[in-house]
Amino acid sequence: MQRVRQALQVGFTYIGTVVGAGFASGQEILKFFTLFGEYSTAAILVSTLLFAWVGNRILLLGARLRANSYRQLTAYLFGERLAAVIDLFMLIMLFGVTVAMLAGVGALFQEHLKIPFQIGVLLTMILTYFTILRGMNGILTANSIIVPMMIALISFICLKTLFETSHPLPRIPASPSWSWLASAVSYAAFNAGLAVSVLVPLGNEIQDKRSLIAGGLIGATGLGGMLLAANYAMSVRMPEILDYQVPMAFITSTYGPVLQVLFIVVLWGEIFSTLIANVFGISSQLSDPLQTASGSLVTVSILTSAFFASQIGFKNIVAYLYPIFGYISFLLLIMLIWPRSSLKPPVK
Repeated sequence: MQRVRQALQVGFTYIGTVVGAGFASGQEILKFFTLFGEYSTAAILVSTLLFAWVGNRILLLGARLRANSYRQLTAYLFGERLAAVIDLFMLIMLFGVTVAMLAGVGALFQEHLKIPFQIGVLLTMILTYFTILRGMNGILTANSIIVPMMIALISFICLKTLFETSHPLPRIPASPSWSWLASAVSYAAFNAGLAVSVLVPLGNEIQDKRSLIAGGLIGATGLGGMLLAANYAMSVRMPEILDYQVPMAFITSTYGPVLQVLFIVVLWGEIFSTLIANVFGISSQLSDPLQTASGSLVTVSILTSAFFASQIGFKNIVAYLYPIFGYISFLLLIMLIWPRSSLKPPVK
C-alpha cells in the first residue's frame, strides 16, 4: 500500500508540474498540437512516450545521485563547466514559466471573474509563498488534491463534447509537413526541462525504484490522456477558440455556469501547482535549503520580479517564449537519452 501511495504521489506531482497555465488553459495544447489537425493525435502520442521515458530517467537519476536539486544532475550529464551554463539556462527557463503562470492567473481572473489582473496575481503570489515554506511536502499535498480534480474535469468536458457535437472528428486542415513531429518533441523537451527541478529531488526523497517507475508511467499516461481529451474538445471548436486567451474556459462556459466555475477553480489550482514547483526549483538553486530566512528572501524576490514581468500578457508569453524554451531544452533531452556508459560517473 505504501508503494502505491508513493507511486500516485510521484505521478500526480509529475502531472502537476507540467499542467500549468499553458496546458490547462488550452493555449499550450492549441499551439503545439491542435493546429496540426489530423496529425495532432500522433504528436500527442509521441510526446506521451517521451514523457514516460524521460520522466523515469530523471526520477531514477535523482535517486541514484541522491540529488537535492537539479544542479547535481546537470553536473553529472554535462560536466562541471558546461553545467554552470545549463544551470543558468534552467533558471531563466523556470523564471520565464513562472512569469507565464502569473500572467495566466491574471488573465483568468480578468476574463472570467471580472477581477483586476493585478489582484489575481498578488493573491496567488501570497499563497505560493506560504506553500513553498513547507518545502516538498507542500508540493506533494497540493498536487494530490488538484491533479485528480483536473483529470476528472478534462475527461468530463471531452465526453460532453463527444456526445453533444454533430462533428465528432476534428475538422482542422492538416499540415502536410513533418513540423508536427518537431512540435511534439519540442513540447516534451520543454516540459522535461521544467519537471527536472521537482522530479530530481523527488526521486531522491522516494528512493524506491518500483514506486518511481510506476509513478513516472502514471504521470505520463495521465498527461497523454488529458492532452488527447483537451485536444479533441478544442478541435471541434476551431476556429472560434483562437480569439480567447483561455480557450478551455470558453468551451466550459458553453456548458453552463456550474461547469464554468468548476473549471476556473481547477484551472487556478493547476496554475498554482506549476507555479510552486517552478519557484521551488529556482529557490533551491539560489539559496541554502537549510537556511529558511535566506530561502524566504529569495522566494519573495522571485515572485516580485515575476509580477512585473507578467504584465507582458499570457498569450504573448506562450506564443513566443515557450517554443524557444522547447528547442533549447532539446539538448537536455538528448543528454538524458545518451548511453549511461559514455557519461561521467556521478558527482560525489
